[in-house]
Amino acid sequence: MLKFLFYLSERTLFHKRSDQFVPIIRILAILGLIIGTIAMTITLGILYGFENKLVEKVTGFESHIRIESFKDDIEYDGKYVSQMLDNKNITHISPFVNLETMLRYGDETEGVIIECMNEADFIEMLHRSKKDIMGGVNFREADSIKGLYLGYGAAEYLDVTVGDTVSALFVNGVPSPFNPIRSFDVIVTGIFSTGMKEFDANYAYAPLGFAAEVNDNDKIISGYQLLLSDPLLADNVSSWINQVSPYHYVPVTWKERNIMLFKWLQTQKAPIVITFGIIALVAMVNIISTLVMIVIVKERDTAILKSVGMKPSDIRKKFMIDGLSISMMGIGIGLLISKGLEWGQMHFAWIKLSTDVYFIDRLPIEISWNVMLIIILVGIVTSLSATFLPARNASRIRPVEVLRYE
Repeated sequence: MLKFLFYLSERTLFHKRSDQFVPIIRILAILGLIIGTIAMTITLGILYGFENKLVEKVTGFESHIRIESFKDDIEYDGKYVSQMLDNKNITHISPFVNLETMLRYGDETEGVIIECMNEADFIEMLHRSKKDIMGGVNFREADSIKGLYLGYGAAEYLDVTVGDTVSALFVNGVPSPFNPIRSFDVIVTGIFSTGMKEFDANYAYAPLGFAAEVNDNDKIISGYQLLLSDPLLADNVSSWINQVSPYHYVPVTWKERNIMLFKWLQTQKAPIVITFGIIALVAMVNIISTLVMIVIVKERDTAILKSVGMKPSDIRKKFMIDGLSISMMGIGIGLLISKGLEWGQMHFAWIKLSTDVYFIDRLPIEISWNVMLIIILVGIVTSLSATFLPARNASRIRPVEVLRYE
């Protein structure tokens, strides 16, 4: 029987000899669903695209967890490092030192934070983050001049390029004859760009040896940076670190260090959910109005089917199949067009973004299988809900009243 119902639905919606009014309303209904599907898919694709790009950027140039102290700087502890590595989710741990400094080149001066780390960790971070790099990928030391990797924003402000020598100025407390400003010459061995303007303007990287020279101590560190097998495990691992670490050690996850960016992303989700609901409601009304018109136009055909013995339940099923057919066709075409737009934006960057405002230069659209599955499920639920009333009305048609003048 189900095969027969599909046959009837196909005759109603797509047969060339069908009532001329039916193809018109069918095309309009499918067109409306295509537009609605594209709107929903692209909206969700942009949301997930921004989220994925943000996670990719942040976890690329930052460690997944940083362990710092709310007291002064701490001493490197090999036993503590071994204890951290006992956790199977922690794949790497290494020390780092943050130095606040003023960089001077010619008449220009710029304040930055120099993050000192092991050379191997630095190279690994460059490969992980896929930063745009000018220069080599190693720190360099020549004639006691330390190598420095400088953010693009700071380099642009100072008007320096790879190979230039800049002065790094340090002072503890208020400068005085007894507390003079200390100056160290460093050579710019590379310039990096993360796409995040604030980061590129305020950060630089140098080897741990440079921090030891500035601090006159190779044991003092700012903290430890950890890499995890999965960045999304950061919250769980952070809780474990809190339990096993000294009281003044504070683990900070990559999300917590970029909380404002993720809060901004979270605020975008509420209006998107509302928009999603409105589009689904419009699609439901579209299907209802289409089926109501088909029921009216096909009233005589429905009466004939009932007069030859078709059950009201089969009539309902037939019109529900009509609604599902229209929905699936509109959703399918809409998803194909959406994937085409995603491909085009990925390869040709039709819509560009200002890097002064955003951390990327093009609008990210990522339509995953999960997004497509959500769209299809919403479409099925919406179409089934929308077909209920028209299908019920069609099943209640009385052949005697419709055919009495035939």
